[in-house]
Amino acid sequence: MKKRTLFITAALLTVCMAGTCGCGASRSEADPAASSEPAADSGAKRFAGTTIYMIAEQQTPTEALKKQLDNFTEETGIIVDLEMAPYDNVIQKETLAFESKSGAYDIIAAPYQFLGNLVENNYIQPLDKFMEDDSLNIIEAYDESDIIKGLWDASGEWQGTIYGVPSNSCIGMMAYRKDLFENEEEKAAFKEAYGYDLTVPTDWDTYYDVAEFFTREKGEMLAGEELKNNFYGVSMSGKRHDATTCEWLNYAWSFGGGVFDEEGNIAINSPESVAALEYFCNLTKFAPEGIASKTWDEQTTEMQQGIAAMTILFNDCYAALEAEDSSVIAGKTGYGLVPKKEADAAHYGGWGFYIPTDSGNPEAAWVFMQWFNTPEVQKNISLDGGFPNLSSCYEDPDLSGIPYWEASKKAYEISTTRPRIAQWPKMDEILMLELSNAITGEETPQQALDNAAQKFTEELGDQLPIDYQ
Repeated sequence: MKKRTLFITAALLTVCMAGTCGCGASRSEADPAASSEPAADSGAKRFAGTTIYMIAEQQTPTEALKKQLDNFTEETGIIVDLEMAPYDNVIQKETLAFESKSGAYDIIAAPYQFLGNLVENNYIQPLDKFMEDDSLNIIEAYDESDIIKGLWDASGEWQGTIYGVPSNSCIGMMAYRKDLFENEEEKAAFKEAYGYDLTVPTDWDTYYDVAEFFTREKGEMLAGEELKNNFYGVSMSGKRHDATTCEWLNYAWSFGGGVFDEEGNIAINSPESVAALEYFCNLTKFAPEGIASKTWDEQTTEMQQGIAAMTILFNDCYAALEAEDSSVIAGKTGYGLVPKKEADAAHYGGWGFYIPTDSGNPEAAWVFMQWFNTPEVQKNISLDGGFPNLSSCYEDPDLSGIPYWEASKKAYEISTTRPRIAQWPKMDEILMLELSNAITGEETPQQALDNAAQKFTEELGDQLPIDYQ
């Protein structure tokens, strides 16, 4: 499986020297016309009175952004009409707007894996003409060279052209109940049962043992207290939904499998991919009942309710685990990398902001994108549970105390992306179905992935994906 590493390296995460940093050359350096300095004949109020219409997934980072929109209006005079909806509804609304050519939105948020499809259907427009127009650089705090290159490449670049900017830069990680792992009674019981020390899992064999160990029935003891309800080793997604694709790909990549191999050949039914799905299906016995109806929303709730010991989930869900008003495990949770078998893996699940081709206010939309990627805005989003697109934010001491911050930085360094080819939305639908069939026992993992491989072949034909990573 070819990996697209996001360049958040140790060099990037240290102080940038002499105006440069480890995230690579800025786009303004590559194109001198794209200056970040405001033009003398422009002003922050150039588009005052304009309303831009925007849609994004209803999630923690979007809620954090909403809190700051009044500041954007005060600075620019531009009003943002932000529509938020659950994941599936956002995709449906955007698809309807594109197909009907309604011009309903000036900015859409979409998962980066749809980028090839959006471009090839002419649904979104390139940003180059806006980036190269000095008169539109009216947000003084905006410095495009501060945007982490790898995030921008994954969420915005398609075949050498920039179509968007990163919005929600989430990544797959592990969350675990550190209070249970540190409990002396539990540590002693685990060693007696398994013959080695209870540690935070870094490999899938240990993850399985720990999941089995912590799965207990009502009335049994856990950390010295009698359980009033069943307790589970893991929380997992299993619905016919993108959440299940997203979670399972962490396993598949780590096992050495994935969607394509290094040459771009279909590898969804490789021995490594099949082994990863067999493991995934076996692990579900340690998850709460009804997994076939679960997505990341239910995973988050199950962890908040304190009924599971571990989960593999996108880190933009982790602020909810630390919310003292809604989570019984606030302050009791630790965070780490996805366990490893053959390879490091961390599923980059980021979204991007894009300007539809039929937007009525594309220039004002570009002004918003600049403002969104300024240090103050990105910092505030991070403090409210999101993750920044800017290298400078990773140097900010005010953010270093966030419980999941250090593990997130490590995850970004090994990040892996889904395919972004135009056929991926249909391929993802196929994979969702086949994963669901394996999880519910309608098909064996081998049958499910063989079916997926056959359908992928039919979908792709003889076309070798240009950007299959």
